[in-house]
Order: sequence, then C-alpha cells, then structure tokens
Amino acid sequence: MESTVYRRGSDGKVIGTPETNLVPDQPVEPVFSVTTFRSGEIDQTQAQPKIVAEKPQVNPRVSKPKPPRPNLPKFSKTKRKSRIPWPIRLIRNVVLAFFSFYLGFYLILGFHAAKSLNKMPASAKVALAKTAGSNWLLVGSDSREGLSKAERRQLHTGGDVGPQRTDTIMLIHIADNGKSTLVSLPRDSYVTIPAHISLDGSSVKDRKNKINTAIGKGGTPLLVETVERNTGLHIDHYMEVGFKGIRDITDAVGGVNMCVAADVTDKNSGLSLLAGCQELDGRNALAYVRMRYADPRGDLGRVERQQQFLSSVMKKVATPSVLLNPISMWKLVNAGTASVNVGEADSIVDLGKLAKAMRGLSNGKGTLMTVPVSDPNATTAAGSSVIWDEAAARELFVSLGAN
Repeated sequence: MESTVYRRGSDGKVIGTPETNLVPDQPVEPVFSVTTFRSGEIDQTQAQPKIVAEKPQVNPRVSKPKPPRPNLPKFSKTKRKSRIPWPIRLIRNVVLAFFSFYLGFYLILGFHAAKSLNKMPASAKVALAKTAGSNWLLVGSDSREGLSKAERRQLHTGGDVGPQRTDTIMLIHIADNGKSTLVSLPRDSYVTIPAHISLDGSSVKDRKNKINTAIGKGGTPLLVETVERNTGLHIDHYMEVGFKGIRDITDAVGGVNMCVAADVTDKNSGLSLLAGCQELDGRNALAYVRMRYADPRGDLGRVERQQQFLSSVMKKVATPSVLLNPISMWKLVNAGTASVNVGEADSIVDLGKLAKAMRGLSNGKGTLMTVPVSDPNATTAAGSSVIWDEAAARELFVSLGAN
C-alpha cells in the first residue's frame, strides 16, 4: 500500500514526495547492479547492467566418475618358448636360406640366358600350316666357328670344307598331352629339296639330294622347308649347335658317361676308346658323335650314338653335382649361349619346355627312334645315300599330326 510523506518548505508551502514501500518481507539478493545518478550527471552514459551467472556448486566430498579402462591384452615380459625343438628350427632355417638363394640364382641365370641367346631366321619361305603339338628341329652343324687353328687340329675337325652341312638332324615332337617323340633324320637321307633361290642368287627347281646339303644351298630357312616338305610336320622351333658347342657343353657338365660296345679307333675323328662304360670329356664326346667311318653301320650307327650322347647330357645336367652347383650351371649356360643358335621367335620359356621334353626322353618317358629306312646304302646321283621307307615313314609322321 502506497503512502505519501509531506513536509513544508521555508516558504510554508507543502512539498510532497510519494514513496512506495518496496521493502519485501525477506531480503532478496539483487541479480542486477544499478548505477544511480546525482544532479548534473543525467547526460552521462549509464553503465549496462552485468549479468552474474551462477556457478555450479561442487561438493568436494563427491569425486568425478572415472571413464572405464580399455581391456588391453597383457604382454608378458618373459620370452615365450617355441614348441618346435631347436634342431628342427635350425634345419628349417637352413632349408629356407638355401631355397631363397637358389631361387634368386636361377632367376638371375634365366635373365642372363635370355639376354645372351643368339637368334637367327629359321622359318621356311613357304611354310606348312600349323600341325598338332609343338615341333623342334635340332641341328648339329659342321661349323668350326669359334675354334682356333690349334683347336681344329686337336679336335680333328679339319679346316673349312666349303658350304656348311648338318651332321645331326633331329625332330622332337611334343604332343599336346606332354608326350615326347624324337625322330632322327639321317644326314645322308635322299629327299626332295624344294625349289629355292640359292645363296649365290641362282634359281633352283625341286630336285633330289641329301638332306644335309639344304642348309648350304639356301641357309636355315631352306633346311626347315625341306624337313617340312618331306615330313608333313610344321616346324615351330629351331636350335643349331656347332662343334665348339658340343665340346664346351660336355666340359661344362664335367663330362658324360657313355657305354662303348667295342674298342674303336677312328683316324678321321681322332677317336680312340676301349670298350666299356666310361666318362668322356668334350674332345672325346665330339669325336664319338662325329665318327662314322669306323662304325660298320655307317650313318645309322652315328644316329644312335648321337641319341645316346643327348640322353647322357640331359641325365648329367639333372644330377645334383651340376644342377645345384652355381658354377657348373653358369658355365653350362655360357657354353650354350656362346655356340647355340635358336629361331627368331624362340624364347627362354620355349627352351625350358624343350629341356623338360628332353629330360623325359632321357628317363625313358618318351620315344627315341630313327625314320624308317628301306635302304641304308643306296647308290644315287648324290652318292651313297639313305632311302626312307615311304609308307612306314608316312605312317609315323601322320601319327605325330602331319598333314
């Protein structure tokens, strides 16, 4: 309820100032602070009221809740013992070390071999259509390339004897099922040499001659075309090795074991061996596969010795003393790449497949044979020649997929 308080001034007039009773029953703490003004301070700026926020009251006796601890695995300070006995762990580590070493070594060896391959044109000018499986033509030539005069005298190879000829001709057929067949074609085989342009530029028609003369008349392409023409098989891959290659490859593997049926002495090849199984070095191995005049079977006997030599080389390569010997393997690859030529399209992968096929042949998992012959010593315009049994030969080649 409002009340008015009056008082009189000096002139007797009544001065009244109404006041409101603002006193509450209980004191209330002001939330805002107010600034009052005296006379003459009306024009001054009034301070803004400050809001005082209430601070939350914290009970010191009540602790803050702690976050849950993560459930971490406990690690023991002591080293856990392996359940594998230490001798077995040692053997395991040694095996892994050897495996890693040989894996790296053979990768490097493979790259080295691929980079060092000597390639040459080896496709027929007029090639047959592709036939079943894969066919390799392996040729051992009478090339003296890489041999010094002293080496030629030691190996009884003689000097250059005119156009190059092929002492060894083998056809290796790898069937789609992996089975391999090696067919030797005697170097004196009397076959048709297809029409061609000879190395001297002259044009030559189809004519009969010994198969080993083809490479000297038209190079490797003519030899490949001659084999295709007379067998009906498309040649997919080609490999040629000279005298030096046979000697060096044999020495690289530490010699090859050969069984000689009887004592033999051959002045032309320089071969002199006693009967029995024995290890031949590179010089004697070359003479052994070249010799034919002292062999009563002539060219056919030489074909069998060439097959025997090839089988012995592959068996020796697969032995641990060579296969697990980095020095021997490096020498073998260098000997091969230095004196072996392959076709332009042949790769290190193709050579690996050939090696696998030859390894199977040396283990008796394939077939080794010579083309069927009707007359091993026929008199022809080219001299003493080998005449194929046409019907039997055709049957053989058809069984290998010939057209």
